[in-house]
Amino acid sequence: MALRALAARKSLTGLGFQNLLGARGLQTFSLPDLPYDYGALEPAISAEIMQIHHQKHHQAYITNYNKALEQLDAAISKGDTSAVVKLQSAIKFNGGGHVNHSIFWNNLAPVSQGGGEAPHASLGWAIDQSFGSLDALIAKVNAEGAGLQGSGWVWLALDKELKKIVVETTANQDPLVTKGASLVPLLGIDVWEHAYYLQTFKRRNGGRNKHGRGHTKFIRCSNCGKCCPKDKAVKRVLVRNIVEQAAVRDVQEACVYEQYTLPKLYAKMQYCVSCAIHSHVVRVRSRINRRNREPPQRFIRRRDDAPRPGAPGAGPRPAGAAAPAPART
Repeated sequence: MALRALAARKSLTGLGFQNLLGARGLQTFSLPDLPYDYGALEPAISAEIMQIHHQKHHQAYITNYNKALEQLDAAISKGDTSAVVKLQSAIKFNGGGHVNHSIFWNNLAPVSQGGGEAPHASLGWAIDQSFGSLDALIAKVNAEGAGLQGSGWVWLALDKELKKIVVETTANQDPLVTKGASLVPLLGIDVWEHAYYLQTFKRRNGGRNKHGRGHTKFIRCSNCGKCCPKDKAVKRVLVRNIVEQAAVRDVQEACVYEQYTLPKLYAKMQYCVSCAIHSHVVRVRSRINRRNREPPQRFIRRRDDAPRPGAPGAGPRPAGAAAPAPART
């Protein structure tokens, strides 16, 4: 084990990890301040989504990135090669999230500082040369963002080798450098749901968002008449005949159409949880009985060879029950 650890430490030192962390010391990162207020981008982006996006999501990437760097420093000092390899994905994800969001905040600007204006000068000329017009660029960016599977970023970048502006996409929190060292990010668009979900939750998931049930509608219980949330109500459909069961045959015989079947009445019932339990709409079983996965007795089919109640070899017939019908020959 000592020789293996010594060999691993030498291999890590040869890769430059020791110079990266050991010689210069462990460097940590902090959340950068925004160059504008949270509400400066309204109505395009609300102050609430900006505050949550910056203080919660971006801060989470920085916290996890610093934690991964500390674990990487400890793994390098111990010569643990496997731990170093496992930490690469966490460093790429959280470090990329920090870099991408730092670029994202600087891409935004309120109207008072020139935000929302069409690009001009050399940038406007380069867009016309690469895409034909600004509208064509917007259409391409929208198409790339809609076609991105899962979460990720859409980038407007300058390709230093081709000397032109291109549109690229990266998955998850991968930085643009993963697509090529010659790409310089000019504009980054966050396609993650946390960048916009608070402003679109009314159009998604029935008005519910991730932080709560949102604009949940209320209904009245069909039994007690009290209001209860619609998503918590127990729904059942009751099927009833239009007339009494005794008059069904008379109505069918009086009809001029042969094989006439009376339509049914379908009533949608909505119960609160208390009424659903006390009215036996739903079955409530104890914690021990929940482990029993067998169907209830009324749903179990009786086998033909099973003795009937009151027959020899079977239990007594319930009081007041009629005698079993004789078997057909």
